[in-house]
Amino acid sequence: MKIRNIVVTLFLLFATASLNAQSHNEEVTVEGSFTPHIKKSERVLMNPQLPKHEFNIPDYKVNTQDFFYNYKLDLEPVSPMSYNDVMSHDITNNFVKIGLGTRLSPDVLFRHYSDLTRNMSLGIGLTHNSTWTNMKDYDNSKYMNNAFNLSMNNKFSGFQLRTFIDYHNDMYNLKYSPDTNIDDAPDTKRFINSLGVKLLSNNNQTSYRSVYDEFLLDYNFTGIQGGVMENLIKFNAYIEHSNSWFRNSDGIQTLSVDIKAELNNISQTLFIITANPRLDFDGEYYNLHLGFRVDAKTNSTSMGGIYPDIKGSLYLFSRNIEFYAGLGGKTKINTLKEILSENPFIISDLTNMGEFDYEKTRFDFQGGLKLKVLNMINGHVGVRYRKIENKVFYASSLTQPGAFDIILNNCHVFNFYADLHVKINDKIKVVGDFAYNDYDFIKERMTADFPVTIAHAWYKPKVEFALRGVYKYNDKWNFNIASYFEGKRYALTDITKYENEYDFDGVKELKPICDIQLGCDYNFNDDLSFYAEIKNLIHNKYQMYYGYPSYGFQAFLGFKYRF
Repeated sequence: MKIRNIVVTLFLLFATASLNAQSHNEEVTVEGSFTPHIKKSERVLMNPQLPKHEFNIPDYKVNTQDFFYNYKLDLEPVSPMSYNDVMSHDITNNFVKIGLGTRLSPDVLFRHYSDLTRNMSLGIGLTHNSTWTNMKDYDNSKYMNNAFNLSMNNKFSGFQLRTFIDYHNDMYNLKYSPDTNIDDAPDTKRFINSLGVKLLSNNNQTSYRSVYDEFLLDYNFTGIQGGVMENLIKFNAYIEHSNSWFRNSDGIQTLSVDIKAELNNISQTLFIITANPRLDFDGEYYNLHLGFRVDAKTNSTSMGGIYPDIKGSLYLFSRNIEFYAGLGGKTKINTLKEILSENPFIISDLTNMGEFDYEKTRFDFQGGLKLKVLNMINGHVGVRYRKIENKVFYASSLTQPGAFDIILNNCHVFNFYADLHVKINDKIKVVGDFAYNDYDFIKERMTADFPVTIAHAWYKPKVEFALRGVYKYNDKWNFNIASYFEGKRYALTDITKYENEYDFDGVKELKPICDIQLGCDYNFNDDLSFYAEIKNLIHNKYQMYYGYPSYGFQAFLGFKYRF
């Protein structure tokens, strides 16, 4: 009896273990009356975050840091160096680029990224490029650019905090062109320092967010050593609420508001605060953006302006074709940081000039067409018309030889823009950009209270064209080519004052710009690669600003290493 009980017990234990070890994919047959049903669940809203529609036509600017044009296109960089694959390896990424060009021009870059913890990441960047020899017949034409970047990302339970620190130390030389007939000076070096600290906090929830918020605090110091200095503080708060109010449609409505404040302490204290509430309707075939913008500022009048903020898009063929149009306007502060990034040769003392004023775009219309074809072709054609007050232009200085005065212009600006991105296959990509810019001036201001007429948009071309191609021959070799053309420009080189009027007798027509660059990469292995680059292939000695010609032909050799 005992033996039988033991056998039965062992059998039951073995059967139980076997059942637990079986797969859950086996079929179960239930005999009897059984009616299956699914429990009714409550609707879970998973509305996507709406894209921020921007209808801005890009402005081409001279990259004065290396005296070559920087093509701000959407594909891979013009340089043979690509960062896309740098950050895709493992948790810790280190990237070094070291090269040397003609004219003893070192080019050094270091990038580091790491995840310190599961919720904290760190990024560090160092760059240096310079030229140690002068151009022939042009003394004091050397330059140097140094930059340090630090970024940290901290994730918390409900939000993330991102910190950015950016420091730049640049050196240029004034008065190095003999064409300007400027007396020699023993020391022409100009040092420009800038420091930026940015704190960005935003909601980091990945699921549906009925309320989305973002806060930005940004401080920037910019100064010319021994000259003008600027302290710029910005604050931005963004709040968004999304919901499907119309239950019978697939559209999503988003109510949002932007609150911005900006303080600029330079020759005078400028302060502006902006409120921008708007309502977005996003559906399968449309997007409608309805809002307005209020800018309040400090000056002779308290109100900066009230502007419409209206944008709309119509989509066809699964959003492969988009027709868009928009109407807006804004008031902003002309900052030293923006001006020096465009022209580092402005005069050192701006305290009595009154240049740093508010730029008003009283009317801004944009419209155009965007096209996508089979993930191979992206095209865009657009127009833009603006009425702008106090737009910044440059003319040779009346008081400081070799430098440039800032001129504030009231003008109407018309832009036509077109670009075409073609991906022929996985190996070949081609990008073309074209821009036509027309300026119609109302008046020009040399001082705060003295208006004069103007004949040209100084240093602004009417025609710009860029063409670029990338060719991946195989896993070892990559090639690229880029070209940039800019039509004739006009420079104001000599201004004579006769009592109560100015005589613009020094108008110079600058030759068109044609700059061609070539580059190639050779990947020795997954970590090490070598590169070669040629800038200004045809040795075109164009002048970015009068008296400051570009460096001609330059060649670079170097390597890139990932570890």
